[in-house]
Amino acid sequence: MDQQKIEEFQAICRRNGWKCTSQRLAVYEFVHENYTHPGVDDVWRNVRQNLPAVTRESVYRILNEFAERGIIQRLDHIDSARYDCQTGPQGHFICEICGGITDFAFPEGAFPSADMAGGEVRHVELRLSGICGKCRQAMEMEEKAR
Repeated sequence: MDQQKIEEFQAICRRNGWKCTSQRLAVYEFVHENYTHPGVDDVWRNVRQNLPAVTRESVYRILNEFAERGIIQRLDHIDSARYDCQTGPQGHFICEICGGITDFAFPEGAFPSADMAGGEVRHVELRLSGICGKCRQAMEMEEKAR
């Protein structure tokens, strides 16, 4: 992790009144360098490589702390919670076969402004589900083989 990211992490910890622990840093580093929307077990497996004593519960708690403060985004109601380092408005395409998640940008003007909602909008998400190109291609190859 480069010095700029470490300083960013330290500033986040100061703003939130957290200690800058090696566990918190390892979770932050993995999630912010990973665009596959990892689940808690994926993060835990990775963090354990350098910090073998870290527990799954600690990783889960850290991920949820990050999500509660808007540092990452928690994606629920998939198969289990997944986490996304991109917190701005975006959509997610979720493959019903492999469970893969792909980000996509919102089309311009797709959502009303915060003023139209009559309050403070804190989260906007659009989820599409279907069959990703990779799985569709595999299904087509399987059909041809029959």
